[in-house]
Amino acid sequence: MAKTGKFYHGSTISSNVAAIGTSFDVAKFHEHDLYDKPSQGTGYLGFVEGLYVRVTAISGASKITARITCDPTGDFTFFPDTEATLAIGLTTATTGTCAYEFKLPLKQFFGTDKLYVFIKTDAGSVTLANSCIVWSE
Repeated sequence: MAKTGKFYHGSTISSNVAAIGTSFDVAKFHEHDLYDKPSQGTGYLGFVEGLYVRVTAISGASKITARITCDPTGDFTFFPDTEATLAIGLTTATTGTCAYEFKLPLKQFFGTDKLYVFIKTDAGSVTLANSCIVWSE
């Protein structure tokens, strides 16, 4: 008997992207490959449930604006600019996390399984340390 219900998947990137400031920079992003194949080889098709972003080296920032695009140049936006307040670490004031909920379907119209996460700050700068996209099929 085939399984039924909702199946969750995740893509986590853990590479530092330093000196992210108050504007989006097309050279500073995390590339996520949503390769668990809800797409079946024709480009990602599924529900993007949410995004988690962890930053370090916080210097003056209290909010992070995130954008997810279908291309590495940030022109084909899927997840529009969404601002969240940083939850600062309890023992380390220079690390923090933001969470974003989306829950909309996406068919990657470039025929790939890749999405690109860009962030910017409200003030100062941060290092993008981790990002995680959670999706369902």
